[in-house]
This record gives sequence, structure tokens and C-alpha cells, in this order.
Amino acid sequence: MDPKPAVSAHRRDEAGLTGLRDAVDSGAEYVEIDVRRTADGRLIVHHDSMMGGLPLSRLTYTRVRELAPRPVPLVGEAMEIIAGRARGHIDLKERGCEQETVELALEAFGGPDGFVVTTREVSSLVQIKKSHPRVRTALSVGRSLWSRGAARDFAPLRLIRSAGADMVALNHRLARVGVLRQCARAGFPAMIWTVNAEPLMRRFLGDPRVAVLVTDHPDTALSLRDAPR
Repeated sequence: MDPKPAVSAHRRDEAGLTGLRDAVDSGAEYVEIDVRRTADGRLIVHHDSMMGGLPLSRLTYTRVRELAPRPVPLVGEAMEIIAGRARGHIDLKERGCEQETVELALEAFGGPDGFVVTTREVSSLVQIKKSHPRVRTALSVGRSLWSRGAARDFAPLRLIRSAGADMVALNHRLARVGVLRQCARAGFPAMIWTVNAEPLMRRFLGDPRVAVLVTDHPDTALSLRDAPR
């Protein structure tokens, strides 16, 4: 029997620290955090590049805490909350965070088997694999259709290989139009994001080509996955 896909619990920024702890408590095998850097060099958990209408890259961590409606954890703090309860799913949202983030993760999760790093930046994965070849990585594929380079997402194998990635992290829309099939035939396990509708959860949880399902609703995904057939 094929192993069931793992579940990665994702919580948007508006859930704050409470959402992060809820994700850990869900029982999901992975908990995702989004990584960005502030103007004073602090690595924080935040999805978007802006806060209060201002770029995070121009805000100090002190200013971020003043502007944010809920506590914004440092990456090291978030990893401590996750470690021992789940594996880390570390999504790098920008370049320049690779080395420090991976070193924090190696310490927090007890080695390279305790986490996976995802990003859409090929150069970031190349850098990580050069410094830490045993760290598992996945190239994230699935930009908005009007974004520059979006057409390449429909045939991503060359980029995945050039990144040295172990896996591919596919937007669920791309997965449904043949890209999952391409990646599976090439031997790349897939992480599918972000799947929140129950019919899609059922579809991907029953697909042996899917290694990890990423969702904002891990409790529902786990219930569907583990229900008697």
C-alpha cells in the first residue's frame, strides 16, 4: 500500500502566534512558516512583503511589532515552538535568508531530516545544496498568470533540476493541468499548495504522486486522510 501524503499546516499572518500554536497542535506532520528579513537584519515569520503599506525591508523589527495587529515571531522562536512536535516546512519568501535560516533549522530540528526548505528562487536552492547537500529542498512552482516567467511554470523540470531540488512544491491549479504528471514521471515527489477545499483535499490525499498536502485547514485534511475507507 502506498504511504498516505503528509500534511503541512499553514497559517496566514493574521492568525499570529496563536495560529502557529494551533498548527502545531493539529497533529500535522509539518508546520509551515514564511521567512522574510527586516531592515535591521532580523528573520521574521511573515508572508507578505509589506506591512502597514510599507516594505518590510525598510522596517526594523521594533517598527514591525508596532505596526502588526498581532505578535510577529522571530524565525528562531517559531522553530522552537514547532520542534519536537512536527517537522519544519520553511518557505523562503526572498533571497538573502538562506544560510542563516538553514543553520537555525539544523539546530532547532536536530539535523537535516527534521525540515524541508521551499522557495521559488532557483539560486537560493543552489546555494543551500552547495553548503548543506543533505538538506531537503523543493522548488516552489505556481506564479500568478500575469507574473513574469509564469509560462515556465507549465514545464518546470529544467528549473527543478538546475536548482538541485529533491522535490517540487506545486500550486494545486498547476497540479490539475498536467504539471504533477510531468514531475512524477521525472521522479520528483510533490508538495501541493495551498489546498483548502474538501473535494480537492480528497483528490490529492488519494493521489500516490503527492508526498505532502499543504493546507490552512490541517484538522480537516487529517480527518479526511485518516478516515476508514
